[in-house]
Amino acid sequence: MKLGTRLLVFSSVFLVLLPWFGYHFMGKIEHSLLQGQEEAQSMSASAIAIVLNGYTGLFETDEHALYVYPFKQSIDIDGYDEDWQQLKEQFTSYADNSFSLLLANNELVDDKQYLYVYLRVNDKDIVYRNPRYSPLDSSDHIRMEYLDADNRRKRIVLLTAAQGSVSVYEVKEDWTSWKDGKHVNAVYGVWRETKEGYDVEIRLPGIWLEPNRRLSISVVDVFNENERNVDTIVSTHLIDKNTLNPLLFQSQEISSVLKNLSESDSRICVVDKFRRVRAVIGGQALQASLCHAIDKVSETLVDKVLQGNAQVKRFEEKDETIIVAARPVFDGDEVIGAVLVSKNSRQILARQRDTLNDVVLATLGIFFLVFASLLFFSSWLAFRINRLKKQTSSLIDESGRFISHVELSECDRGDEIGELSRSFSSLLGKLNSYTRFLESVPRMLRHEILNPVNTISMSLQNLQKQQGDSADIKTASNAIKQLQLIVSSLTEAANIDEALIQDEVDRIDIAALLSEYVKNSQLKHARAKLCYQGAKKGFFVQGNDVRIVQLLDKLKDNALDFSFPGTDIYFQLDTGQHNQVVISVKNEGEYIPQEQLDILFQGMISHRSVKTATPHLGIGLYVAYQIARFHHGQLKIANRGDKQGVVVSLILSSYAPL
Repeated sequence: MKLGTRLLVFSSVFLVLLPWFGYHFMGKIEHSLLQGQEEAQSMSASAIAIVLNGYTGLFETDEHALYVYPFKQSIDIDGYDEDWQQLKEQFTSYADNSFSLLLANNELVDDKQYLYVYLRVNDKDIVYRNPRYSPLDSSDHIRMEYLDADNRRKRIVLLTAAQGSVSVYEVKEDWTSWKDGKHVNAVYGVWRETKEGYDVEIRLPGIWLEPNRRLSISVVDVFNENERNVDTIVSTHLIDKNTLNPLLFQSQEISSVLKNLSESDSRICVVDKFRRVRAVIGGQALQASLCHAIDKVSETLVDKVLQGNAQVKRFEEKDETIIVAARPVFDGDEVIGAVLVSKNSRQILARQRDTLNDVVLATLGIFFLVFASLLFFSSWLAFRINRLKKQTSSLIDESGRFISHVELSECDRGDEIGELSRSFSSLLGKLNSYTRFLESVPRMLRHEILNPVNTISMSLQNLQKQQGDSADIKTASNAIKQLQLIVSSLTEAANIDEALIQDEVDRIDIAALLSEYVKNSQLKHARAKLCYQGAKKGFFVQGNDVRIVQLLDKLKDNALDFSFPGTDIYFQLDTGQHNQVVISVKNEGEYIPQEQLDILFQGMISHRSVKTATPHLGIGLYVAYQIARFHHGQLKIANRGDKQGVVVSLILSSYAPL
């Protein structure tokens, strides 16, 4: 990681610990508050259960009672179930889903006098009423039987000749004929066909069912359009057809008993031993509830309570944490019901959350302030370091030479970076002076060495005239020639940059130049095999022909020195991508390790396993590399794919074939 990144990371770690400790502490407070709430709710549930012990008669009911759901919106009798969507999961099925039933009473003040019934019947062959058949049971129909205020059984039949409003008649005990033939206008229903059969939505006066609250509903299926015989009768009274189903409403008596015990932020739910909800009080601010608008509470919620064991549980519902305390209601030793007191943790934790929010906001403010300061400081520090790096890098070119003298901008600073800049400036100044000294050495050596070398050479010539040729004189003469060649090579390498600047550049035909060069080189080196592959003319580049020939000489000399005897040396001209000319020199020779290839263009590096009469300082490829750079080209050297030699490639741009 960079210095600025490290500073930010390590500082952020310590800053993050502060809100973490605060959050951990607030979590312990929240746990304590929830425990206190659970204990308070348990005490409330116990008190309510004790109060209800004296009203055990309110829990007596039949397990097969028809539950009437409380409803808080108007219901339009049209045969569609849009108004019943909030109760769509509460349909009760009978006889392997022959029909499903749902009952509701509206809690609106002006609409409590009605009982609403919704029937879903599965019947693929609907037989409608036909006036030619006088018995009322000669078509598919609905039967309702209830007890009136005088404890007398009343029977009504709902049938229709087509979709739409149903006809309602009071019938005799045999269900086949009406009592007086008059339509019962107090009952209103709508019949609508569906894919599975038909739906019937019914509204009847609630006063008819008082005070007994007994009602049974049967669905009668008639077989065959012509025969019209009763096929099946499916009824809600499952055990005894002579016993009507009791209707189970939420108990107003229990609500009256508990109304003074209810709290605005708690919901009290009373259930009987069959888990049916008998009363719901309070909890208007509670968005989620475990016993609102359903007939039974969860079995897992009250299974142990109905066995006589108190329970306290937490539930996650609608993004709220609901705490439910449950206590059994006894009649002697028998459990006849349970009391559930539910409350969300939102209100009791409001202050705790406000405090936590204040801590978090203050911490975030400090965090962002410190973070912004650290970010600014680290960015400023990184900017100064990067600027120092760019300035020092701009002083030296790719070949390692100083190109200008730039005063580092951080030298006047009094901090550590300023001190580092001054150290760099001093070091670079010394290095620049030493580099200039080294660059002047070849020129001085040439002048200083050639004078005594020439004197020695003249002396040897005089001795040769006086004494004739001898082995010692020949050896000395060869040494003088080698010394002259070394001085010449060093001078060439030292002066190559200045010489290239003075050269003129023109448009030359590189194909013709290369072809002619290979031909002349073959005449010069009769024992070598030099071959040319490529076009003879028509490829033009911008350059200096003398320098390109000089570059080719360097490549040719290396190819001759490193080739196996009797093998061919190929000069090849190709065209590359982006308007490029590629000149390749290939020879068969020894494999050169990659680490040696990477540094061959640096100068004063020679990779020769056998000494020759001619001195080699490794300067030839360095001069060739500088000439390639002067022509905005690239010089690359690599081992051949078959590892049987080396290929050197010169890449030049901007060719234009005729």
